[in-house]
Amino acid sequence: MAPSDHKLQQIISATLRGGVIIAAGIGLLGGALYLFSSPPVPAYAAFHGAATPYASPSQVLRLAFAAHGEGTQARGLAIAQLGILCLLLTPILRVAFSIVGFALERDRTYVLITAAVLAALTGSILLH
Repeated sequence: MAPSDHKLQQIISATLRGGVIIAAGIGLLGGALYLFSSPPVPAYAAFHGAATPYASPSQVLRLAFAAHGEGTQARGLAIAQLGILCLLLTPILRVAFSIVGFALERDRTYVLITAAVLAALTGSILLH
C-alpha cells in the first residue's frame, strides 16, 4: 500500500469514526430534549401514523434549527432525526473520499462505478 493510500485510508477511517460519534451525540441530545419535555400520553386505542413534518431532510433541518415556534418536544424529535441524517451521511462521505482516492490512482473505471454509487445514495436521500 502506497503512503498516499495509507493516508487516504486513515482519513476515511477518521471520517467514519467521527461521523458515528457526531451522530450519536446529536441523537442523544435530541432524545434527551424529547424525553425531558412533557410528552403527551399515547392513546393506545387508536393507531396514528408518524407526523409528516419529519419526512424530508429539509424539514428536519428547519425544525431542528428553528429559533421558536415549535415546542421542546418537536424540536427534540427533529434534533434526534438530524442525528439519524448524520449517521446516513457518514457512509456517503466515505464513498466520496473513495472517489478521490480512485481519481488520485487514475483508475477511471472505479471512479465511474463509485460515482454512480454516490449518485444513487445521494439521490435516495434527497429525492425522498
